Amino acid sequence: MEINIEYRHISGFEKFYKNTSGKTVALMYDVNTKPYALRIKEELTNHGCKILDVEYANEELIPSEDKCEYAYSIAQTADYVLAVGSGTLNDMAKSVATRHNIPSGVLATAPSMDGYCSKGSALMRSGFKVTDEVNTPSDILIDLAIVCNAPKLMIASGFGDIIGKYTCLTDWKMAQAVKGESVNEEAFALMEKARTACVDAFDGLTRYEDDAVAKLMDALITAGISMAICGNSRPASGSEHHQSHFLEMDFVRRGEKIPMHGLKVAIGTLVSMELYHYLKDNRIAFQGAEKVYDLVDEMPSIEKVKTMLEKMGCPVRFSELGVRKETMEEMLEKAYTVRDRYTVLTLIHELGLTEQTKPIIMNKYF
Repeated sequence: MEINIEYRHISGFEKFYKNTSGKTVALMYDVNTKPYALRIKEELTNHGCKILDVEYANEELIPSEDKCEYAYSIAQTADYVLAVGSGTLNDMAKSVATRHNIPSGVLATAPSMDGYCSKGSALMRSGFKVTDEVNTPSDILIDLAIVCNAPKLMIASGFGDIIGKYTCLTDWKMAQAVKGESVNEEAFALMEKARTACVDAFDGLTRYEDDAVAKLMDALITAGISMAICGNSRPASGSEHHQSHFLEMDFVRRGEKIPMHGLKVAIGTLVSMELYHYLKDNRIAFQGAEKVYDLVDEMPSIEKVKTMLEKMGCPVRFSELGVRKETMEEMLEKAYTVRDRYTVLTLIHELGLTEQTKPIIMNKYF
């Protein structure tokens, strides 16, 4: 898997420009990312590229079927698809490029999510979030002058996504202990190392320093690489993401603005940690319990994680994101069904502990 992960230097993205010189590029952007798109459009034109503009006027772009078809139709004669944005535009560009069997890339505009180079594309179909398998992008372009000056809440969202790697990796090891699921040790170690480097740079991240934001970007990109290594999203997505996905579908059904993915993941991480501690503190008996208790001890304390999130400006209660009480209660009952994957949510359900743990979680995180 060859991905050109290129940071901008004074002269630009030299390898990217060399590889796309003279090609027809479908440039995808929205009203928020248009200023950055216009700049790289000029640079691409100077390198002999023909540009097909795929512009969305939406401030809150939802990757619906009609929006994807719009991009697909414009990109029919393209040799390459370049997204200028983060989560939604990146997913849509990968989807369009895969359908046309051409390469894609992204100029990252915020360190806000971990799907930059994943083989998954999260799209909405008939009000449901689905994840299609797509080709990995050929280029990830990073300009620290852009990502360091992204809205602070977007940087907080990216940090929340990385904090979620504590519980998703624990879920993976838990599934191994309880169900005998295999763990890809290379992908696991890669994600764990990148998460640790990001957390170690936390003080600089609160000051939005270049080096620290670069560590966050590296961790977000590593998530996609680790998923590609093992062929699924296990290294980057667990119970915390399933909560986020469940809530996202509810926001879509109600036609309301969807809170940032990483912010929901951050609170979901606290919820999942709370469930793990409930199992250990109450010495709940189940297959592999002692190993799971050891995994709980390896995680940082809930208070430490909560404090970091608060310092980054992340909400730590779902009500702060506009989640309704009844929706959160339903999430605790049903989020384990969002993916066919064994997580702490599944374990709590199988042990019949949902109703016992629900009041505790609602009190602390609603």
